Amino acid sequence: MPASGSRSTGGTARQRRDARRAAEEAARAADRRRRRRVLGGVAAAVALVVALVVVIAVQSRRTDTPDTVAAPSGAVDDGTAFRVGPADAAVTVDLYEDFQCPTCRAFEDLSGDTLASLAADGTIALRYRPVAILDRASTDRYSTRALNAAAVVADTAGVEAFVEFHGLLFDRQPAEGGPGLTDDELIELAGQAGATGPEVERGIRDLVFEDWTTSVTDAASRAGLQGTPTIMVDGTPLDLRQATPEGITAAVQAAGG
Repeated sequence: MPASGSRSTGGTARQRRDARRAAEEAARAADRRRRRRVLGGVAAAVALVVALVVVIAVQSRRTDTPDTVAAPSGAVDDGTAFRVGPADAAVTVDLYEDFQCPTCRAFEDLSGDTLASLAADGTIALRYRPVAILDRASTDRYSTRALNAAAVVADTAGVEAFVEFHGLLFDRQPAEGGPGLTDDELIELAGQAGATGPEVERGIRDLVFEDWTTSVTDAASRAGLQGTPTIMVDGTPLDLRQATPEGITAAVQAAGG
């Protein structure tokens, strides 16, 4: 009888210990779940704040650029383009390019002369809309520096000089990932395009149109620009696979040119 009573007492004690351990483990599990919920809520709140900050930063960059930024002489419309060809041409082609963009250079090599010819014979109004979206692809903000230099050339020597300089920049386009052309090299190319003198040198070295480069790039972003080159024929984007001389000519004709 005593042995039997001892087993009964021991069994009861073990049951109490097991029940206590189970209760403690359940409490710890509940505490872990509670902490995960709290941490998850904090993480979600932080993510939301970060997302809002990013959105605010992007929107701020897109809307805070002053509308009163001085555009270079020769710019038309809202100050974001240089037009070649008659303003009243039957078809308008808008060309967005970045001077650091290798695909833009390939496009110019293939189809630049076609667009120039269509503008020269009055078939289209060609609006060059250069932007600076590839500063990260060089070690010295070459997209901005090259676009500023192009603006200086347009401002001091006119749109024809801008077009000539535009071609020279693509002919001498630096490789991505390294430095761009130096200021001295940009000044030399400006001279080849017909823009010379102290005003040109100062404008290129001092980035006098830097605010304008930001303004036109932001304007393109607000207009929905996704990348370069982008070719718009009467407001309709042309698939880059069709951006050949034949494809461009066909698109212009289809648009009424």
